[in-house]
Amino acid sequence: MTARLLLTSVFKPFGVDDEYGVKENVCELMHNQVTRRQGVFSVRSHNRSFGLSFLAENLQVPTTVLDFPTQEEFVRELGRYAYTHVGISFIVPNVDKARRMCELVRRHAPAAKIILGGHGTRIPGIKELTGADEVCTGEGIAWLRRYFGESVDAPVRHPIMPVDCWRAILGIEVPHAKALLVPGVGCPNKCFFCCTSHFFDGYQPFFPTIEALFVEMERIADALNTRHFFVLDENFLDDPARVARLLELMERKNRRFVFDIFSSLRAVAQYDPLTLVRLGVQFIWIGIESKRALFDKVKGLDPAPIMAGLRHHGVSVLASTILFLDHHDEQTLWEDVEYTIRLRPDFIQFMELAPLPGTALYQRLEAEGRVRHERPLREWHGQDRIWFHHPRFTSDESRKILDRAFDLEYQRLGPSLLRVAETRLAGLELIRPTADALLAGRFADLRRFAEEMKPLLWAFVTLAPNPAVQRRARALLVRYAEKLGPFTWRDRAQMGLVNLLARIAARRYRHGRNIHQPPTFLERYRWNGPAPAIRSLA
Repeated sequence: MTARLLLTSVFKPFGVDDEYGVKENVCELMHNQVTRRQGVFSVRSHNRSFGLSFLAENLQVPTTVLDFPTQEEFVRELGRYAYTHVGISFIVPNVDKARRMCELVRRHAPAAKIILGGHGTRIPGIKELTGADEVCTGEGIAWLRRYFGESVDAPVRHPIMPVDCWRAILGIEVPHAKALLVPGVGCPNKCFFCCTSHFFDGYQPFFPTIEALFVEMERIADALNTRHFFVLDENFLDDPARVARLLELMERKNRRFVFDIFSSLRAVAQYDPLTLVRLGVQFIWIGIESKRALFDKVKGLDPAPIMAGLRHHGVSVLASTILFLDHHDEQTLWEDVEYTIRLRPDFIQFMELAPLPGTALYQRLEAEGRVRHERPLREWHGQDRIWFHHPRFTSDESRKILDRAFDLEYQRLGPSLLRVAETRLAGLELIRPTADALLAGRFADLRRFAEEMKPLLWAFVTLAPNPAVQRRARALLVRYAEKLGPFTWRDRAQMGLVNLLARIAARRYRHGRNIHQPPTFLERYRWNGPAPAIRSLA
């Protein structure tokens, strides 16, 4: 019998209290973990479960990808074809949804084998807990190729997909043509709390050379008509020789790509900010973790001048900090919060220490008897209450402290979007036109990025959280007019309209009407040919 594979994410709704989930587990990375207390200024977006498309793109068996279905849509798809295998991808707090989907497979497609994938597979005894047949761990492309008897060493083909499937700013849905790029998975730093590096046991590249990756980048950019990539790879800047070769390829082929990236502070410190501008880096997510240099990636480095240099050159920075580390008491925890705020990044992620199965942190706390197994797994997501015994903080205190940290950031620094507008203008004010063709192009990019922020400027003034932030917003209006020219009637009309819509959205948010569910996506691979048929069921 010919194999037919259905790959699916867990079902919606997300971010609600029901028998399968909790309202705190919101399916929006930025809104849940970064801008969560910024009201209408919170960045809203949904990201596809891109790993499913990666798997489907690189197999030979006919495969369907079903992303963000309802239970009804999942059952309907199970009955549509005689699937021989159903793969369910999930994270730890969605384990109850994964178990429910296994029950639905047994009822509606009893002949199908169930394969579990994703970080949730590290839960001890997950096969027995869910009733699944197989557990795919580590890098899934190789695992599934081996499982279906295909060539494990075949080249990896990158899926063509935008990083967001829905995005809203100040309550307004906006187009976002930024493409996803995944050069590899995992991370060699293997920080004790990191799920990704432990899941993949270090770093595994998908492409043997930068030239091979560049070919994929050109293909993706041409298909989506974009130059902008969100790079899901924590090692993008680690190798200066690879970065130099990428710069050389962009110059030689006249492809001025733009990148949002993750990086360690140590990797960033290898480069002059102007080199990163020439490379096209617009945004960097950096793990600071603590004022104390707990990890090799920050030891001996001062993040303050590094981050200030990036922002002065127009590169936005997200600084990530962990709360409730073992050394934290009332004083040292708030010292870490203040330390991160004083860095004045565009974005801050305050994340609770999260001992998730598979990490070195989980193994240590489990051995010490500190993991609180009475807490349901659906609450293990790092943005509500800690689920381990901390020597100085209770579980109930942790949520209040986390919210207070985000509130303090917002009151001190204002909206992240305001900081982004300041950063983009700072780059324009610092970098001058030049005979360097690539740098001249980057200067033009900076101007365009700054122009994109114009419609938001008046809302920064009228909806500012306090007078100090409002004064900054007014000063920014003046600086924009000085650098980019007087506001036209069109500029003023756009600012007025955005301000009105933002006020309406802010009122809606205050009444708790701010939960948004991702649309459902259906893709078929090798059903009627090599290209997937992609459609939204929303």
